[in-house]
Amino acid sequence: MFKTIIHCALVTALGVTGIAQAGERPNGAANLPVIGTESSFRGGETLALHGLLAAQSIATDLAFVNLAQTGNRCTLALTTADGTALGPVVTLTLAPRENRPFANVFEKMTDAYSLFEAKAIVSCEQEFSAYAQMADSTTGQVDVITPEAESDTLEAPKAVDCPAGATCFDAPGVVHVPVPPPGLPWGRVTFPAPKGTAKRLRLSLNVTVAGWYAPEPDGKNLIYWFVIDKNIDMPGLLYFLGPKKNQAFARHGIGLKHPQKLKIKKPFAAEIGHTYHVDNDYDMTGHNYTITITDVATGQVKVVLHSRPNVSFYNVKQGAKFLVDMGFFPGLVPTEIPSYGWTYADVHVEAYMR
Repeated sequence: MFKTIIHCALVTALGVTGIAQAGERPNGAANLPVIGTESSFRGGETLALHGLLAAQSIATDLAFVNLAQTGNRCTLALTTADGTALGPVVTLTLAPRENRPFANVFEKMTDAYSLFEAKAIVSCEQEFSAYAQMADSTTGQVDVITPEAESDTLEAPKAVDCPAGATCFDAPGVVHVPVPPPGLPWGRVTFPAPKGTAKRLRLSLNVTVAGWYAPEPDGKNLIYWFVIDKNIDMPGLLYFLGPKKNQAFARHGIGLKHPQKLKIKKPFAAEIGHTYHVDNDYDMTGHNYTITITDVATGQVKVVLHSRPNVSFYNVKQGAKFLVDMGFFPGLVPTEIPSYGWTYADVHVEAYMR
């Protein structure tokens, strides 16, 4: 797993807005860089943004720039200054000539007392650029970091194919394995969402069951909490409940407080040591919500949960984020239990926009 510097397992890809917004601050922003020959890179090359600071008082914004006339698959790695990974390498696709910012890239990666130097490493399949901007809320200082050529090649991990008409985000490979405190029982994957009207949102991931929490084996193991910014807008949530209950338990709802969320329950006996592929398909325009749980080893569909979204579309605001949480801290909420040793992997999100 990755070095435990952060206090939550946060993996972040980039969302769709204009670059100019990436660095806007109440006290003004530094002049944004002009992308010329020295700051543009050919497809397959790798750039680095050095000297980034991770601290609660500093907002570090990163921006990808697609200089190609066609779609451009890009890869991002965040590391400490000495190269220790801050999360898995992530991939995304930029539209032709698109500017895409990632605001406050180190948000929630630090506590009130920590500060460390980091860097971002970026590569794309076609011509591209990137830069960063740091705004210190204590001093008001704003600094712009321009790209430098990186000698080490950044290889794109294998991502899920992106269907036609979808905007896709990927965190391939293992993204979280919960461990008891002072380790991380809870993990999060964050993808800034594309602005616009969403008609369908789809999440998939793989989860391997390691065992049941002995003090409460029939409690709720969180497979995912999939929301847009906050709990009130939830395209899906799924628990596995163990022996005595043996159940798949889902909730969902847009614009609904948690007690109002719709519930779906079906018998399902998850087996220790088995890996399950879970597909959460929230088709608002199609008026259909399904969660399909498949045993990866056999390809057998074990259970399908059915419901109906309570809205026919969703207006995604600029700056909104898709949040995917996995696992619980022990003892915080009754019936919600930690999933120590479970493996969460291959998080994939598809957004279908009008």
